[in-house]
Amino acid sequence: MTASRSIAKNTILLTIGLMSGRLLSLLVLKKMTPVLGNEGFGIWVFATDITAILLVVTRFGLDALLTREVSRCKGRTLPLLWSALRIRGLMGALCYLFLLGFTASQGFSPLKTTVVLVTGVAIFIEATAMACDAVLQAHEKVQYQSLGQILSAVVYFGLAWWSLDAGHGLMGVVWANLISRVVRLAVMAPLMFLKTGPWRWRDAQAERELGPPPGMMWLLKLGLPLFLSTTFGIVYNKVDTVMLNRMVGDAATGIYGLGHRALDVMLILPNLFGTALFPAMARYSFQSSDDARRLGERSLRFILLAMFPITLFLMLSAGPIVGFFSDGDAGFDDSVVVMMIVIWGVPIQAANIIFNRLLIAAEREKTFVMIALVSMLINVALNLYLIPRHNYYGASVATILALISSFLLHLYYLRGTGYRPPLVRSTLSPAVATLLAAVAALGLVKLAAPGWGVSWLALPGAAGWGPFLATTLLAGVFYGAALVLLKVVKAEDLALLRDIIRR
Repeated sequence: MTASRSIAKNTILLTIGLMSGRLLSLLVLKKMTPVLGNEGFGIWVFATDITAILLVVTRFGLDALLTREVSRCKGRTLPLLWSALRIRGLMGALCYLFLLGFTASQGFSPLKTTVVLVTGVAIFIEATAMACDAVLQAHEKVQYQSLGQILSAVVYFGLAWWSLDAGHGLMGVVWANLISRVVRLAVMAPLMFLKTGPWRWRDAQAERELGPPPGMMWLLKLGLPLFLSTTFGIVYNKVDTVMLNRMVGDAATGIYGLGHRALDVMLILPNLFGTALFPAMARYSFQSSDDARRLGERSLRFILLAMFPITLFLMLSAGPIVGFFSDGDAGFDDSVVVMMIVIWGVPIQAANIIFNRLLIAAEREKTFVMIALVSMLINVALNLYLIPRHNYYGASVATILALISSFLLHLYYLRGTGYRPPLVRSTLSPAVATLLAAVAALGLVKLAAPGWGVSWLALPGAAGWGPFLATTLLAGVFYGAALVLLKVVKAEDLALLRDIIRR
């Protein structure tokens, strides 16, 4: 119960911080998409995604490991953080040199080159901020991490909105994003030093129990498997945008990017849950693999109970969502089908995140290298085959197939660890409940109100808010009934939920 309440509290705090930021970012997205058009938006998506790849390389896979090691011995906070920052500074310099060479060799327009290089500066700022995040998470002080995220989001929203109104276009949004990242770090880092620690180079008790403080080389060796796996992982997640841009062009990248944005935003939720879960998972793993496995099963079931119905709702609402952000621009019409395909990556990746934390708790980080490498190779091969034949639709299908391959590989490497949770109740039951609720609700509305225009692939958006909300509410009622009938949620789960809400 204590661990579950801690996870719930941390998840809520992180969600408030990141989702408030994402909400403001979505408002900026709505304003800038019709202003930039699919080509300008495609340049922004390309610059953002290639920076995301380089940021993961710069982080060197140390986020979860830094949290784990600081959680084990808080007296080593300072040497661990300093070693991580030195590694990230070196990796960031190498990544930016690569970016300079890449933009010079590709013959980009002056605007596209400037956008990519200015956006790329974020790798230094964000890598440092994420090291601070890891320390705050280890000390369970995520409220200060959330504060930095909220302030950063407000600054980004204000500057981006002003710059678009002032006619600064794409470059205004790019500079607003960079300044907001500086604000996040400037707010969060001082709070980290004030609220965590102890901030000393050597801790006598820790040295007696664990030996001398860890140095940069020790952390390099520890992080190497996760560095390889996270690098392969981000390439398999983002390489589709880069390949699509180089093979088809900026306009296709913009169409794909808008359709893909829902997946990018929604993946924040399972990532937050995984971040909040991990400190408790690490503590449980020191005690018993059975305890960690039970916590993993409950976490997997709870997260999929939320992600399956949310994913289905977003798929059925893809048309109105894309129309809202594109302001009816016909250049983005194909983004609807892209979104309907890629959004199903949400529950798959949610499960992968839980499996990832279980493997870390079992100290099987080395398996991540093979998981990520195989998934990356599959995704690259699929994109090479599908993009020339099916453009952004092919890239969308490749995304889902690559995530499924990662899911299967995680399961394979969890066997024999004692940490693999039972899957039928955790994954199949929420999926079946979601499907039954959707079929029942849509089928009933098609029979009772054919004039609403509902179909098996879309909610009745054209008929107005009344039919749309009524169908959604009906599906929610059927989903609750299906959970009870299939016994997906038991009495102890409801007791735990009541206890979390009360506290």
